Amino acid sequence: MREWKDRVAVVTGGASGIGAGIAQALAEQGMHVVIADIELSEAERVSAALRESGVRSIAVRTDVSDRSSLEALAEKTFSEFGSAHVICNNAGVCLAGAAHESSDEDWRWVFGVNVDGVIHGCQAFIPRLIEQGDGGHVVNTASIGGLLPAGSMLGVYTASKAAVVGISESYAEAIAPHGIGLSILCPGFVNTNLIEAARNRPRELGERPGALEDVLGPGFETAMDPRTLGDWVVRAIREEQLFVFSHPEMRPFVEARFERVMAGFDWAERQKL
Repeated sequence: MREWKDRVAVVTGGASGIGAGIAQALAEQGMHVVIADIELSEAERVSAALRESGVRSIAVRTDVSDRSSLEALAEKTFSEFGSAHVICNNAGVCLAGAAHESSDEDWRWVFGVNVDGVIHGCQAFIPRLIEQGDGGHVVNTASIGGLLPAGSMLGVYTASKAAVVGISESYAEAIAPHGIGLSILCPGFVNTNLIEAARNRPRELGERPGALEDVLGPGFETAMDPRTLGDWVVRAIREEQLFVFSHPEMRPFVEARFERVMAGFDWAERQKL
């Protein structure tokens, strides 16, 4: 995507953290920004700050796990601005705990936000972008954990982000002929309030005890600033970069993971002997 000024961006989970950083970076390019978040008051705060910078912005309360909420967001965006060009499916949650110790409710909550949220965002906006015929770009937030198993205490989260990677690669190939790009954002530690994600867990799913601070807390001490990551996302959109990593120093760990994958093919070859 080459044109930015007066075009329209939508950012889910835009009220804080990575979402707010991306929204600020896009606004700096002259884009009008829709801030979608389940926490409306915080979304309105970010939106107001963007308006002060000279762009148009609205806040829309959005539950990404609810397909109808994303449809309402798309309808509101197009009724307010008449178009959309950059769609950032960014909202995400996390919980601590081994996969085998996690309840059905744990899986339902994390996959509902992290996976269904991406699917719903793509379903609601991509057909509209195609019909619009003006190109565009989709950014789906996964995690370095989507490519690198993040340890036994983040089993559900890791599984959800691996799903986002696979879903996004499928979408990228399908929408490219329509002039729509896609980037898979795979951040490492970024200075966000992810460890407080349980504050928005639906009551009907019950409480989930877990020391997420103990698992993730130390990593946030030297975490990347969300605004810096927002600038990287802008560059990735401009350069049509598929995978977007925040921490290149993680490369050896990902390479080691794929060496284990390749070892499986070596094993398969030996079975032919």
